Amino acid sequence: MIIYKYGKDVFEPQKSAYTNQEATTKLSASETKILQFLIDNSGEIISREKLLEIGWPDKVVVPNSLNVAIANLRKAFKSKNEIIITIKGAGFTIANNTFIQQQFQPEIVVDNEQHNAEQLQPVDHHSDSNTAGTDTHHTKQASTTHSFPTMTKISYGVCLTAMLAWVMLWASSWQSPPCVTVNNQKICGNIEMLNLQKLPQNLSGKGTVYIDTTGKMYEKI
Repeated sequence: MIIYKYGKDVFEPQKSAYTNQEATTKLSASETKILQFLIDNSGEIISREKLLEIGWPDKVVVPNSLNVAIANLRKAFKSKNEIIITIKGAGFTIANNTFIQQQFQPEIVVDNEQHNAEQLQPVDHHSDSNTAGTDTHHTKQASTTHSFPTMTKISYGVCLTAMLAWVMLWASSWQSPPCVTVNNQKICGNIEMLNLQKLPQNLSGKGTVYIDTTGKMYEKI
């Protein structure tokens, strides 16, 4: 099962759900497909036509359907409306490193639980003997003592790995501005102010274009 995390928010495509600190929002099938496609193509500007095709395959819908889907997703984000960025005259994008993808295998957890349950079951079938009963009791105690510390270590390891992943995400987001790529040209900074029709024509393509808070663009090689 694949999930996507943004801070403490969790997007679960298989469940068509987006969860933040306040609530879990049930998404439609179209909204789920659109959000997952934008995340999987983070840093790329996706046209409205492409998102209509992704959200409603083999169907003809009015263009406003995409506006409604984007608006519903932003409601699910609550105060994080900046997750999906509108690029005037081009489409929508999600900046690089916004979401972390994680993959889980629930069946492994089930197998471990069954294995531990088998370890805790008595193995001596001659319960009428006091000596055998005592041996079974000690076996159960030893198995329990061995099992729980092992599971505790695994839990600590998983928690530590998750914490390191979040720290790395936070550090990368803090150190570098959001970026997108347009025609092999990397553009960073306040990309929500990007207007492709005003993109300078004399770019060398060798450097990175930065957009300041006023919307002015300049190239740094």
